[in-house]
Amino acid sequence: MLLNRIRVSNFRCLRDIEVQFEPNLTVIVGENDSGKSTLFDILRISLEGGLPEPADFYFGSKEIRCELEFSSQKVCKLEFRKNDEGKVIKTLKEIVFWGDLRSYLEATDAIDALGIDEIREVLARYGKPSRKRTLDSIKDEFRTFLEENREKIENHKEEEVEVETIEGIPELILVDGKRFENINDFVRDVYLKEDFRGIWSALIETGGSQKSLSDIFQDRLRDIEVQKQKEVNEEVLPRLQEFLPNVHRVAITIKHQTYDITKSVTVNVAFEDNEGREVSVAKKGDGTKRRTTLALLRHKAEKDRSSGNKLFLFDEPDTHLHVRAQRELINVLEKIATDNQVIITTHSPFILNSMDASNVRLLCLKDGVSRIRSLADDCEVRNVLKSLGIENTNLFFTRKILFVEGESEEVAVPILFNRYTGRYLHNELIAILNAKGRDSIPHLARIINELMSDVPITVLVDNDLAYRPKTRLLLEALEQHAEIKRFEIGYKEFEDAFDNETIYEAVRQHYAGEVNEQWTKEAIEEKRKQLQQNPHYKFGDALAKLARADKVVIAKAIARYCPKDKIPQELVQLFDFLRE
Repeated sequence: MLLNRIRVSNFRCLRDIEVQFEPNLTVIVGENDSGKSTLFDILRISLEGGLPEPADFYFGSKEIRCELEFSSQKVCKLEFRKNDEGKVIKTLKEIVFWGDLRSYLEATDAIDALGIDEIREVLARYGKPSRKRTLDSIKDEFRTFLEENREKIENHKEEEVEVETIEGIPELILVDGKRFENINDFVRDVYLKEDFRGIWSALIETGGSQKSLSDIFQDRLRDIEVQKQKEVNEEVLPRLQEFLPNVHRVAITIKHQTYDITKSVTVNVAFEDNEGREVSVAKKGDGTKRRTTLALLRHKAEKDRSSGNKLFLFDEPDTHLHVRAQRELINVLEKIATDNQVIITTHSPFILNSMDASNVRLLCLKDGVSRIRSLADDCEVRNVLKSLGIENTNLFFTRKILFVEGESEEVAVPILFNRYTGRYLHNELIAILNAKGRDSIPHLARIINELMSDVPITVLVDNDLAYRPKTRLLLEALEQHAEIKRFEIGYKEFEDAFDNETIYEAVRQHYAGEVNEQWTKEAIEEKRKQLQQNPHYKFGDALAKLARADKVVIAKAIARYCPKDKIPQELVQLFDFLRE
C-alpha cells in the first residue's frame, strides 16, 4: 500500500499544505528551513504512532491536523490537541466504507473462512477492537457487529470511525543525515532492522508444538490478565463495594506491543586489512561512511526486492558525496523505488536534474509558512522542457527568468552580462529561456504559471515585435503572470544595436583576421542603410551572408569582443535590472 498524499495543518511551518507523492520516487527540494525536515517529522509521527511536542503547534494554534490518503483508498485523519495541562492528546480516525462488509452480511459462510487475526483486523478498522481469545467467540462477536450495523452496510454508508492504530500501512524506514554518517546506527536501525524484528516471530518448541516468541509473550500476558482479574474480583472487589456499591466488576486489560529490540542492541562495523588489523568505520571520513552506507543500501535493495510495502525517507543523502557517488546513489534509489516508495530531500543540482520534473516538489517558505509547488505529470510538457533545454534547477531554483527571442540572444546575453557585471547569470539564479517555436509557447507558459507564478519575468524583444507573432503569443499567454518587465533592443533586432566598428572588429578578431574580403566597415554600413529602407530586412541575416558565417557565430563573436563601454544602453539597463 502506497502513500498518495498528506495534508497537514498547524504543524510548525506547515500551516496548511498538501503534498502529493509519486508511487515510486518523489524528490523534495527547497532552501534550508523551508519545511523539508518538518515534513519528514510529521510523516514519522503519523505513521509510527508518535506525538508532536507542545512547541510543534503553529503559533496560536490549539490543534494539529493531518490527513493521509493511501493507494487502497484508505483515508486516515489524525488530530492532536493540547489539554489544559499542556499535554498532547491524539485522536485517530479512519474513513470507512461500510458497504465493503456486505459480502459477510449476505453470505455468513464467508466468515467461516476467516482466521482470528483477519477478523481482529476488520473489527479494529471499523473501530471495534476485539479482546476475544478463541476463534468461535470472535466469530460470534463479528456476526453481532454486522447485525448491529446492518443499515450502514446495506446503505453503503461512508463514515469516520475512531480507531487505535492505522492497519496495513507501509513500514517506514528513515535514513537521515546522522544515520548516513553513523554507519553503526545505520546497520542496526536499517540494514538489520528486519532481522531483529524477526526474532519475535522465530519459532520455538514448547509443549510439543511450535510457537513464536511473540505468541509466547502474548499468551503469558493473557494468562496474567485472566489470573489477576480473577484475583482482584474475588479478593479486592468486595472491599471496594463497601464504599462503591455500584461497581459490579473490575476489568484489567493488558495491551501488548512488541518490544523494539534495536533499542538494547549495539552494533560496531569495522574494516579489516590483509594483516588482520581492524579500523572502525566510525573513525573514517564522512565520504567513506556514506559510500559504505550506499553499498549496504544497494545490497539491501537487491535482497529485499520481493518484500515491498516499505516507505523509505532519505534526508539529504547526497551530502559529502562526489558527483560519481551521487550517480551511484541515484541508481540505488531507483532500484529501491522499483518495489518500494521512496521520498528524498536534496540540495544537489545533479540529483535534481536527473529526475523527471513531475517527480519534484518544491517547498518554499514565505512569511514563516511553507508552500508547495509541483508540475503535473504531463508527457507533452516534459517533452517541451527537454526540447528547450530547461533543467529542473531552472524550474525550482530560479530568482528571475529572462526570455529571449532567438539563439543569437541566448548565446550572446550571458557573455555580455558577465562582461558588464563580472558575474554569471546562473550564479545570480537567473534562468535564460528561449522559446524556440510557436508550438511550445502554450506549454511553456503553463509551466511558468504553475511553477513560477511568483518569479519575476523579464522579456528581451527585438524592436520589430509587430513582425514576430510567436513573441506576441508568449506575452499574451503570460499576461496573467504577477510581474513581467519588457526590454526592447535595436532598431529592429539584436545585432543592429551594436555599432559598425564593434561588429567589424569582433568578427575580424574571431577569425584571427582571416575573414571574407567583403567584410568591411563600408559594407556593414551599406547593410544598415538597407535596414532603414526595408521594414522586412533582416540585418543579422545580411551580416551572416556578408561574412559567410553562421548568424549565431557572429552574435557570439560580437559578445566576446565587445568592449564594456560599447555594450548597448538597452542591455545596460536590462543588466542593472536583473542584478537588483
